[in-house]
Amino acid sequence: MDETYAKLISCKPLKNEFQHLREINISSEEFTIGRGLNNMTVIPFLAISRNHCIFQKCENDWIINDNSTFGIVINGKTLGKGNKRNLKHGDIIELDPTKEFVYNFNYVDDDFLPSSRKRIKLETNTCTNLISNVKIKFEESQNYEMKRIEDKIENTKQMKTTNLLLKEQLETEMKRKINILESEYSSQINNLKGEKDEVQKQKSQLIEERETQLTNLKNAMNAKLEDLKEQIKKHNESEMKLVKENKILKEKLKKEREEFLLELNRESSSKQEMLEKLTVKMREQEELRTKEKKQFQELLQKETESLKLAKEKELSELTEEKRKKELELITELNNIKGSLEKQVELTEIQKREALQKLNDQMEEMKKIKNEDQIKMEQLKNEREEIQKQLKEAQQNAVESIEKLKTRVTEREIELAALAAERIQKQAEQSTEVINSLQEQLERVRNQLHNVENENKKLLEHNTSPENKGGCSKDTITEFGEIMESELQCSICAELFVQATTLNCSHTFCKYCITMWKKKKKECPICRAPITSECKSLVLDSFIEKMLLSLSEEMKQKRSNLLKSRDELECELARQDQLKIYRRNSDEYEEESDSFEEEAEDDDFFDYGSLSDHTYSNSGSDGHDFDVDSTGESPLSSTSYVPGIPGSFYGGYGRCFRCGAFGHWAPGCPNRL
Repeated sequence: MDETYAKLISCKPLKNEFQHLREINISSEEFTIGRGLNNMTVIPFLAISRNHCIFQKCENDWIINDNSTFGIVINGKTLGKGNKRNLKHGDIIELDPTKEFVYNFNYVDDDFLPSSRKRIKLETNTCTNLISNVKIKFEESQNYEMKRIEDKIENTKQMKTTNLLLKEQLETEMKRKINILESEYSSQINNLKGEKDEVQKQKSQLIEERETQLTNLKNAMNAKLEDLKEQIKKHNESEMKLVKENKILKEKLKKEREEFLLELNRESSSKQEMLEKLTVKMREQEELRTKEKKQFQELLQKETESLKLAKEKELSELTEEKRKKELELITELNNIKGSLEKQVELTEIQKREALQKLNDQMEEMKKIKNEDQIKMEQLKNEREEIQKQLKEAQQNAVESIEKLKTRVTEREIELAALAAERIQKQAEQSTEVINSLQEQLERVRNQLHNVENENKKLLEHNTSPENKGGCSKDTITEFGEIMESELQCSICAELFVQATTLNCSHTFCKYCITMWKKKKKECPICRAPITSECKSLVLDSFIEKMLLSLSEEMKQKRSNLLKSRDELECELARQDQLKIYRRNSDEYEEESDSFEEEAEDDDFFDYGSLSDHTYSNSGSDGHDFDVDSTGESPLSSTSYVPGIPGSFYGGYGRCFRCGAFGHWAPGCPNRL
């Protein structure tokens, strides 16, 4: 019974994935609806049961059988599972409780449908009415055939959607199986976490097996999905062929209709013959349609049966593979459980042995604790005695520190007195030096006055230019001889370069006296010990002024001498710096408390010596040229010298001990 007896039209708009279910054509006397693939219309929705309901036709009435779990609602009343009810035209059917699928039942009686079995009744009285009726019936039959072909195309589309849904279901089942396998293996892995290295090895093996099984499953499911895709492609190709055939049939029908109308218009005289021809043609067309319908239905049935068989085979194969894999996994799990039970037994035995060992060790520890307590009591007593001794030692140390402080204060007072005495002595010596220098200056001035008087006399007597030139030359040579005799260093036999006077009022070059002091710390003339030095700026300025009036040879000789002395002084300063660095590297060792006390004493002593030098240089026109009591060069003291490693230096100022930049007094290298 292939004719469309009734329709279900949705009362509300459906989702995109359910658009093909907007109209359901009930095309048989027993029409089934459900989620299962065996039904005539498949609704892939969870609220729909596998065998949801059945539409049955009894004579001219339609009956609905409710087989759903949630129940079907008709016109606001629920049927319930296993109940039946007659349907009428216009009834509203709610298939699911979520009201996603709500349909209106449309029923058309067979009397109103065009049937191929009905014969055309011809009336002999009115020909015009017959022709018009034939036209109408012919058009209705053609329209009906067109609708039938469209319905079949829709059925093929439904089959396509069902195949796609099957594919999605298979993918979801595959994912679910993978998740189940992962959860099973993850639970097994979590249960095996607390075990030893062998259990970890088994865990890694299980993970590898799980991955291999998952890959095999994925490959198998992918292959099956590819087969389904190929089947869907074939089905699409067949559908396209059917659509093409449908178009060809439509075109044929249109052409026949046009030809028929033309023949009716042309041959209006021979109506009876035309009617006979029409009846023959109608019969032939009906026979052709019935044949085509049967062929098309057979093809569809074959395709559906082949697809169903293939799907059933695939499902059976999948179920068998599932069972096999489950059996294999169960056997593996049983083996693993057995091995784990054995390992648990072994671990229990090991625990017992370990507990016994622990008990023995605890007893030994108790004995050791008792012995330790006795020893601790002895140690406490000894500690109390030591603490008493420490307190006594601390008291003695405090007393000794107080004594040392008193000694230090006494020493400071003594050093201050010594420094005052030295300052007084240096003041006396400096006054003597100044007096001697003043006497020398007066002598030089007298000599200059005498020379000037002689020059005047000579100028008065010698008016001629020859006599004048000879006199001036003579005076210059005499003056140069006087300077060389009176202002000459006794060490280098040259005019004074940076003249320095000693405490014995003898004057020498600065470089000469420093080099002399390296051998002997005595005056080279009178052999008196050198205690202080003073730079005489008056002599330096006098020599420089007098050189202007001397010859050019004397000036050139003086400039060469000054350059050589500067070079010698630079070399001397470098040698002093190298000596300081070597001394620091050789003498830098561990510091001790006794050494610090000695350093404190040295500080007081250095303070006195520094005060001596500063006082001795106070009379030299405001220029500071500090010289140690040992007679070392001042250039070496004012150079940049790094301090002891680890000592603090703020980056400015110089040491008050050695006078060098680069460190402060606590980090002075001379302190070592």
